[in-house]
Amino acid sequence: MSVRIMVAVHNGSPGTGTMELASNWADRLGGSVVGVGVVDGSGWARVVATAGTPLTGVDALEVRHKPMLARAKEHVAQLLRQLEEHCRRAAVDYQQVQQTGAPQEQILLEAQRHDVILLGKQTTPDPGLGVPARSLLENVLRDSPRPVVAVPTRMEAGRGILVAYDGSLQAARALQALMASGLTALGEVKVLSVDSESEEIAREHASRAAEYLAAHGLEAETQPKVTDRSVHQVIVNEARRQGAEMIVMGAYGRSRLAEIFLGSVSSRVIDESLVPVFLFH
Repeated sequence: MSVRIMVAVHNGSPGTGTMELASNWADRLGGSVVGVGVVDGSGWARVVATAGTPLTGVDALEVRHKPMLARAKEHVAQLLRQLEEHCRRAAVDYQQVQQTGAPQEQILLEAQRHDVILLGKQTTPDPGLGVPARSLLENVLRDSPRPVVAVPTRMEAGRGILVAYDGSLQAARALQALMASGLTALGEVKVLSVDSESEEIAREHASRAAEYLAAHGLEAETQPKVTDRSVHQVIVNEARRQGAEMIVMGAYGRSRLAEIFLGSVSSRVIDESLVPVFLFH
C-alpha cells in the first residue's frame, strides 16, 4: 500500500519536525508527500479592514491588501520549498499545491486526495492573523474525512505504535482509520486500555481492539491497566516508557461527549506528548 501523506502548511510554520516526519514516513512506507500551502487571504482582508483607516472601496482595499498578501504567499512558498528539500534528501516523491483562502476549508478539500494529514500542534498565533493554530487543528479534526496526526514541536525518537483504546465510538473509528491509513507498517502495535476500577473492563476493551486488528492480519500486544491516575498522563508516560513512535486515540475520551471538543483526555495528550498523536473523529 502506497501511503499519501499530506503536510498542511499555512501562515504559521509547521516546523521542521513535521517535515522530517513526513519524509521519514514516506521513505519507510514507500509513500509520497504532498505539501498543501494555504494563504489566508480573507484573514489579511480582515486585518486591513480593522486597522482604523477608512476604506473607500474595493480598489483601495486591494492596494493595501496586496503587499501583505504577497508577503504571506512568499512565506508559505518558502515553507513548501523547505518541505521539498526534506523529501529530496529522503528520495521520496513530492508534489505541492498552493491555495489562497480559509485554511480550514482548503485543507479539508485537499484532504480528500490523501490518506493522512500531518499538522503541527503549535499553539502560538499565526503571524499577522491572531488565529491560534490550535483552533485550526481542532476545526480540521472535527470535519476531516481523513485522520490527522498532531505533530509536537519537539519530538523524541521511537518505534512502534501505542493505541489508547477505551471502548468508545471515537476509539473504534480511530482504530479503523489507522488500518486504512497504512501507517500500521511503521512497527509493532500495542493496545493500552486504562480503567480506574476494573481490570476486567480494561482487558475487555484491549482484547476487542486486538481482535479487530488480528482479523486484518495484525497481531497486537494488549496492555490493560487499572489506576486512579489521570488517563492522559498514563498514556503519555507509557508511550515514553515504551519508546513508541506514535500514539493513536479517538478525538475525545470515554464519557466526554458533553465536553468541549478536544477539551479532555485527547487535548492533554496532544499538549504533553513528545511523539505524534494520530486522531480521528
